[in-house]
Amino acid sequence: MDKKSNKPVGTIKVSESVIVKMAELAAAEIDGVYCRGQAPAPSNTKSKVLGPVRARLGEDTAEIRVDIVVMEGFNAVNVAEAVQKSIKSAIQSMTNFTVTKVDVNVAGIKFKESAE
Repeated sequence: MDKKSNKPVGTIKVSESVIVKMAELAAAEIDGVYCRGQAPAPSNTKSKVLGPVRARLGEDTAEIRVDIVVMEGFNAVNVAEAVQKSIKSAIQSMTNFTVTKVDVNVAGIKFKESAE
């Protein structure tokens, strides 16, 4: 009877860009988040895009920073906390990384368009 070994046969690495994409998708799932990824920036920001996600990876840890725009009518703190939880849960469940920090910067508010 053949017995399979649980020893790895090589190295497995998850790239920073994959972690960033996981974080973007996790933030996008939260009600009240307007801008993420490469969405247009509000006029009061210097960059032409808003929503950059940055990841700092250690041996088996990840630190994430994300900028979001919250839609009018939503509590910005509640939305940001939900984004933190969603990102941490997504990355930890899909990788072996321990997420040690998720910094969320509420960079703006998206106001409803007025019908005139």
